[in-house]
Amino acid sequence: MLKRKLVTAIFTFIISTLIITSLSPVEVLLNGSHNNETGTFFQDIILISVYVGVGIFLFGLPVSILIELITQKPKEARFALSFPLHILFGIIPVFVLGFLAIFSLLVSMVFLLIDELIRYHKRKKIYGKNMLKPKSQ
Repeated sequence: MLKRKLVTAIFTFIISTLIITSLSPVEVLLNGSHNNETGTFFQDIILISVYVGVGIFLFGLPVSILIELITQKPKEARFALSFPLHILFGIIPVFVLGFLAIFSLLVSMVFLLIDELIRYHKRKKIYGKNMLKPKSQ
């Protein structure tokens, strides 16, 4: 589980940094105004990656591991419990970030989506067609 969560965190970090940088320049996010003369796309990526990285690796990853531990027992309802918990913990930073919590919610949804895709791919690989074929005698 830990390896899958770390891989998920790395993919989420890359994808979320690119999405947030593409959606809005840093000046708009931090100051509310945009000056075309300051900052390049590369500088925006660097600055946003610091914030996204701290959020994902210091908050999102531990919370996702906790959610995984909570939702392990009810196997049939795992996703039904995991989804709202990811949304809840994605909204919690609104008290610190204010309006930027929308990006926190976006990142938590990207994290959940990537984690579920990796989980599905792993399950498909383990229980794929090769595992279901009867052994030839």
